[in-house]
Amino acid sequence: MGSRVTIKDVAKAADVSIKTVSNVINNTGRMRPDTRQRVEGAMRQLGYTVNLSARAIRSGGTRLIGLNIFDFSQPFAPYLADKVIDFAKERQYGVIINTYGSDGTGLADGIEETYRLGADGWIFFTERALVDDGAALEQPYPVVMAGDYLSYGKSDLVTMPNVSAVQQTVGRLLDTGVRAIALLGAPPGITDWDSLKSQKEGTQELRTQGYVRAFKERGLDVDWRYVIPVHGWNQHGGVQSTAAMLDSLPCPEAVVCLNDAMALGAVHELQRRGLRVPQDVQLIGFDNVPEAEYSVPALTTIDPHIDDYAKHAVDILIDRIEGYSGPARTYTTDFTLVERASTRLAH
Repeated sequence: MGSRVTIKDVAKAADVSIKTVSNVINNTGRMRPDTRQRVEGAMRQLGYTVNLSARAIRSGGTRLIGLNIFDFSQPFAPYLADKVIDFAKERQYGVIINTYGSDGTGLADGIEETYRLGADGWIFFTERALVDDGAALEQPYPVVMAGDYLSYGKSDLVTMPNVSAVQQTVGRLLDTGVRAIALLGAPPGITDWDSLKSQKEGTQELRTQGYVRAFKERGLDVDWRYVIPVHGWNQHGGVQSTAAMLDSLPCPEAVVCLNDAMALGAVHELQRRGLRVPQDVQLIGFDNVPEAEYSVPALTTIDPHIDDYAKHAVDILIDRIEGYSGPARTYTTDFTLVERASTRLAH
């Protein structure tokens, strides 16, 4: 194996001082744009990478942040991970990703591993309610929680506009005259408004609240037969729940899925049974993952502005790493309904 490329090698190749190379690496100091480009070109040509271990010894930190997230069995997780990596790079940080299985105890399954991975702080994405009043958030390193659950004031929180996003989207369907709207992904055991309206956290609970509120604000009754729980929030879950619905109920006019993974499974099952999307059944997802644009037909979906979500999670965590010690903050993204070929909302 060849010797490691050093900052001196880069300086020599670019015909600049070591200090100039250091300024490029750390995004400090002033220099001509062509000088920066020459240094960056030399770094690429030589294959230079920052020695994080040496930097950690000098600075007392690794300039690494961690993302603790559920496994990549549905497209949202890798989509969010990519965005976190992009925004961390902009801040001159690397990213360590640790995953936990959806069939265990959730976030807590990955906590022990974080102690061995050496990041300066962690983004914890949780897909279920935290136990013991959020004890998992009390760590020796800075933590930002991402998700739709209570953080009990023990960490900063980045979340999505779950209720309003689904409420406005279902409202669009209702305002075009559609009435039989199925909801895939509801929490199990929810059969009426009284058992749902008091819920303060949870992706399923909050998004289902939005669905019901859209009906209620128009004075319409919800047909609770079409509020359908799904065991796995993935493509397979979408296929199974759509099949079970079509086997037991009249075909709805529209299906709203509480994530894109289920919607991708739903469109497969609808078409397998000879139903046309959107002519026979309109279909809407949630997340706007890249796969949604390339499904057939392209999927109409709620975009919760994952760029903004990831950027705030990264920036807030780095604030903590770099010394901010103020009270816990909560940031909620906005949303956009991205209309594609799986709906007829414009007509």
